[in-house]
Amino acid sequence: MSRLIVSVVLIFVSLALGYLWRRQILARQGQSQHLISLRDRLQFLAFFVFIPLSSMLSLWGLPTPDERLLLFPLLGLSAWTIGGLLGLVFAFLAHFSRAGTGSLFCCATFSNIGAVGTLVCVVFFGEISIAYVALYRLFEELFYYGLAIPVATRFKGNGACEVRVQGMRISRLLCLVIAALATGLILNRLHLPRPEVFGYLSAAMSILACVLALFSIGLGLRPSRLTGYKWACLFTMLIKFLLVPVVVTSLAYALGFAKIDAGLPVKIVLLLSSMPVAMNALLPPALLSLDLDMANACWLLSTLALALVLPVHAFCLLPLLSGL
Repeated sequence: MSRLIVSVVLIFVSLALGYLWRRQILARQGQSQHLISLRDRLQFLAFFVFIPLSSMLSLWGLPTPDERLLLFPLLGLSAWTIGGLLGLVFAFLAHFSRAGTGSLFCCATFSNIGAVGTLVCVVFFGEISIAYVALYRLFEELFYYGLAIPVATRFKGNGACEVRVQGMRISRLLCLVIAALATGLILNRLHLPRPEVFGYLSAAMSILACVLALFSIGLGLRPSRLTGYKWACLFTMLIKFLLVPVVVTSLAYALGFAKIDAGLPVKIVLLLSSMPVAMNALLPPALLSLDLDMANACWLLSTLALALVLPVHAFCLLPLLSGL
């Protein structure tokens, strides 16, 4: 119960503080340049410093990794692909406009793993979960910027709109994550003892990174009206919190991950495949003249829904997986 409360409080307090800080700065200065600079610095610290370092230290301290974990990144790819496909199917069945279809696709495929997912896993399962999370999201940037955004571009409302993927941050962030994982794996395979304090440091850096990331998201938060987008929000939550978790968790179980670390990888997959819409899902709609209000509504409502989703995981689904 305490872990659940800690997760919910950290998530929503971090977002709320970022939003309140934004309002205070805008009230005093009347311009957003300082906000953009602060948000970029916080995200750089979170995603380029703390998360890679915590992943490396966690993988170093992981008991001898099972070779089946080489398939773990495929589960992340499966979740994002299935989510995007379901988004397109629901948009087609509901006769959404092209702009609405593109926005629903982005909301269905972009998941908040880096901030919310990592935080929840660390609070629920401790420092050992960081290595699994890093493996799960290994190809996240490559998928989003190399496949998801080009697909969303097909639904753009203005022919002059363009999202350039050349020179994107894939080259930096993906290489940094791979280097961190490779370093941790090498240290693990060399059987070099990891100082005990590094375990605590890894968990602390992971939680700090998530809080900074959520705070930075709060800095850019602009709540929009939810009315008029009930079907889009319903489809998004059905995909995010039911369909994708059922399929991907079943796949993880079929691949034998329930036999590793007392089933911890399967539990982590359940949590990570049940994450709300990522803030990145608002980027393509904003740049491609898609339905930005719809994307905002789906992001906000799916994030708020965590207050109901996490208790279901904590009291029902995770104990059920433990009994399998």
